[in-house]
Amino acid sequence: MKIPAETLVQKFIRTYTEPFSAKEFAVFISKCGVKCSESEAEVFLQNDSNVFALANGLFATRACAFTGQYFSIKPVRKEFDKGVFVVGHRCMPFVDPDVLSCSLNFCYKKGILPKKVVELDSAYLLDLFSLFGDEYAPQYIAQDPANTGMDLAALDYILPNQVNITAVSLEPLIKDGFKYGDRILCRVVDWDNCIIEVDFIPRSEGHLQMSMEDVDRENWYTSLEKCLLESFQLAGPMSSIEEQLSLVFTDKRNELCVKNCGSLQEFFSRTTKIGFEFFGVETRLWYKGQDVPAIGKWNDASYSDSEGEKPVRPQVESFDQIPSFVVDCAIKDQLYSKVFDIDLLLKNLHPNSYRVSAIQRKVMLLHLKNRHDILSQTYNRFADSEIGDIRHRVLELFYQVNKLVYSIDLTCADLANFPQQSLVILSQIFAHINHILEIAEEDPASIVQESDELYLSIDGMEFNFECVEEELRAVIAKESKNGFIVIK
Repeated sequence: MKIPAETLVQKFIRTYTEPFSAKEFAVFISKCGVKCSESEAEVFLQNDSNVFALANGLFATRACAFTGQYFSIKPVRKEFDKGVFVVGHRCMPFVDPDVLSCSLNFCYKKGILPKKVVELDSAYLLDLFSLFGDEYAPQYIAQDPANTGMDLAALDYILPNQVNITAVSLEPLIKDGFKYGDRILCRVVDWDNCIIEVDFIPRSEGHLQMSMEDVDRENWYTSLEKCLLESFQLAGPMSSIEEQLSLVFTDKRNELCVKNCGSLQEFFSRTTKIGFEFFGVETRLWYKGQDVPAIGKWNDASYSDSEGEKPVRPQVESFDQIPSFVVDCAIKDQLYSKVFDIDLLLKNLHPNSYRVSAIQRKVMLLHLKNRHDILSQTYNRFADSEIGDIRHRVLELFYQVNKLVYSIDLTCADLANFPQQSLVILSQIFAHINHILEIAEEDPASIVQESDELYLSIDGMEFNFECVEEELRAVIAKESKNGFIVIK
């Protein structure tokens, strides 16, 4: 039986453990039966979240970056007394970020450590999942099979005081002399299958004297802090805490992935320079006590370090190319509402369409009409009834957000003049709406299944949009006024 090319490519991405070039990857894809140029291969690799671009023009998969690399876990008294350790975020960024931590397998002396369900204080567990972001930690905990049946939405996304969690048994290690205060040394041996080999390091016996291992560990904490601060300067706040840590540990493997390493849990309890700061409605690692800005060296292509030279306004992404799934959703919404107003459709999707030439406008209208004619032939309003109301409400918010984005763009003002947190929240709402509309087209059944959660999410986005819209429009008005030129 012939294996599909997509399966072979994904297997390569998940298992290949050597650096490679875009040219080599293009050859591999071609051998799988898919014609691919080197430039196409490079674009694919740059957009795959399981691939890192290296400084020398090569690429590395996550399997390449983290297989064989060391990290450590130090169980606390609550865990040791129950004879377990909770994984939580402690294996970040070394394992597959899409796999629940309770599904990871830990190998000790060629045997897999058994799992055990225990009850622990939810405040403690939230701390162990904080690197996923405080806004997502309750959801990660609720997804543990030990909490099957928990309706987090019905609980207002607040966990009960005591929560069940799937933990990993320490009993085999304890039988071999593992004591409270000892450290578990971990090493990824199979990234694809989420297998981590473990051993333990006894704590230093001399309580008043530091061993050489302790000194190495202190240096590790200093190095990690330095590397993270450097990443803030070079890359800014990335798309997630996990991505930020992945960048650092991939780039500094030789320095950080050593046997005498500390743990992330201990690091964040010690550092005075790095904290968990709000980035819009999400959490990022950033300079402790400082707001995370939307604009900086990392995303301002026109930034200049030249003394006395004023940076020009960074280019705002063009929204003229609305994704096809948004267009289809907008047309289906009109079909669902039993109206077809092509001018209104164009205005909602392209708020600045009045600025384009008559020929361009005609082409845009023709495209929408052709797409409407195609979709209307197979559209079934009855079958669309379950998702129609959700899609309509999401689109209503999309049109408002889209209009505000265009208004900001038309000011031609420096984005640094706008309130940074409000800009971040606006971009996050825009991205989340697009994600919902994409799923509505690709997997409408999942939208129906999660309708209760989605309505809560829409409520939250509408509230957050109202909070930032007034503040952003005040700046738009000010910048537009400053941009007026009176010609006599």
